[in-house]
Amino acid sequence: MSAVTIFDIVTPGNVIAYWDARKGVQNYMGETLFPHTKQLGTELTKIGGREGIPVELKASAFDVQTTFRDRISVETRTQSMPFFKEGMKIDEKIRQQILNISAGGNSAIMKPLINNIFADTTNLLKGARVVRERMAMELISTGTININSNGVALSYDYGIDNDHQKVSAETNWNDTENSKPLEEMSEWVDEFKIRYGIDLGYAVMTSKTFSYLKNNKGLIKQIYPTISDPNGLMIRNEQVRQIVRETTGLEVIINDNIYATQVQGSNKKFFPDNIISFLPTGGVLGNMVFGTTPEEIDLLNNALTSTKVSITDTGVAVKNKILDDPVNIETIVSQICLPSFSSDVEGGAGAILIANVVPKAV
Repeated sequence: MSAVTIFDIVTPGNVIAYWDARKGVQNYMGETLFPHTKQLGTELTKIGGREGIPVELKASAFDVQTTFRDRISVETRTQSMPFFKEGMKIDEKIRQQILNISAGGNSAIMKPLINNIFADTTNLLKGARVVRERMAMELISTGTININSNGVALSYDYGIDNDHQKVSAETNWNDTENSKPLEEMSEWVDEFKIRYGIDLGYAVMTSKTFSYLKNNKGLIKQIYPTISDPNGLMIRNEQVRQIVRETTGLEVIINDNIYATQVQGSNKKFFPDNIISFLPTGGVLGNMVFGTTPEEIDLLNNALTSTKVSITDTGVAVKNKILDDPVNIETIVSQICLPSFSSDVEGGAGAILIANVVPKAV
């Protein structure tokens, strides 16, 4: 029986098994709002059109011709989904280290070295997941998705109506003395219900935005109506959540997850400060649609090549290729994907409301 080599150990299947065992540590909101789905090809067809509030059926006399209603205006748009790809190598130096340890028969030393290789490789899968979450959060907070990386610049406008984008009308919410966030949220929720027949159930924001509520003098007065001077009071987050819930019917969701950009050492929030996204009660907005990558189409079941491909997370391709000069293993992770609002969700793209609560320069 031939000895086990590094090429037998670092395979797409083993990389994915390592990833599957560890990826659940961080929960991402986008994966709930846009569950994964798969389609062939790279073109995404988005259907626009909003059902809105149902209109009553017309009355009719007997023995007369039927009156026909106009159908809902539907707009179909087809766009190419973005392609993301990056790789890592196990170079000759690392391979020689593994060979030396393997020859000595010391598996206790070899195991952590192999685990480090898997951990490095799965950083690519983490990056693929970050891209999906970044797109989902940008979509629900701006109505657009912009990609500018590695010389690739793409822009996707989902055509969310101006009626679905609000600004703080009276006073910036960071003016905690004079702003009226509860009144404005109640007004927006009620207006949305009346105009579109959609119940908004969640308000997504960062901790910084939430702090405007927590420190708002009018809101604190509602929590402690008998106290004349609220200065110095300790306000708990749940107290604020409860007063928002009772006043507006909204559950507050705080999203402070961060990721590292391609600029070294630069961290960024997935969801921006000073923005609130109001989501419908159903909790699902559509799908994260995956296309088929070139690696999957050409190499997944190709027995005539030394290159091996496996698929994880519905549509993420993991490819391993053995190079002979210099000798190393190349692992490439790629995905083609884009979030899409679902026409099955009441209101589709119109089912969200985006509010900028600090719109005016201070």
